[in-house]
Amino acid sequence: MVNGRSYAWALAILVGLVPAARAQVRPDPGAPAAAVARLFPADARIGLVDFTRVAAVSTSGKAMSARIEALRSRKEAEVNARSKDVAALESKLQSAAVLNAAAREQLRRQFERAQVDFQRFTQDAQSEVQQVQREVEQAFLEKARPAVAEVAKERSLWAVLSMGDSGLVWWEPALDLSDEIAKRIDASPAP
Repeated sequence: MVNGRSYAWALAILVGLVPAARAQVRPDPGAPAAAVARLFPADARIGLVDFTRVAAVSTSGKAMSARIEALRSRKEAEVNARSKDVAALESKLQSAAVLNAAAREQLRRQFERAQVDFQRFTQDAQSEVQQVQREVEQAFLEKARPAVAEVAKERSLWAVLSMGDSGLVWWEPALDLSDEIAKRIDASPAP
């Protein structure tokens, strides 16, 4: 029986993506990324990049994550403050048995309005965080594209696939260019 990894290598050799001589050289999966990067096959024509990892290790990616996390924390604090206000109104309404009917009805309407406002505010806060996250991620990808192009040209690659959206099921770790691209992004001048 042939395991999936062996089958993938056999298929890659068959279609010529990886020369047969390279098929025997396998980096240790526990090896540091720098050691794996040295093993990038000189005759490979396809490279891979994991933008999640690039964002996690590059200075620009860390700044992006910090910006998103700061906004998320600020919005979370605002939501919590409004939640406490709604809870205080609810508590006031529950202890308002001594109020006359008109005052109790006014307090009930105020509580209902506060609940609706809170729900809208929460949805708006989530939308704002998601929008900023999309914008920041798009800006990061635009900054990464020239670095990817440089690496691809230097290595004479035909294509560089994003590991996150390519549908890859298996890949040779030596084809991963993520760390090299992260270094290029850090070395590039700020826009």
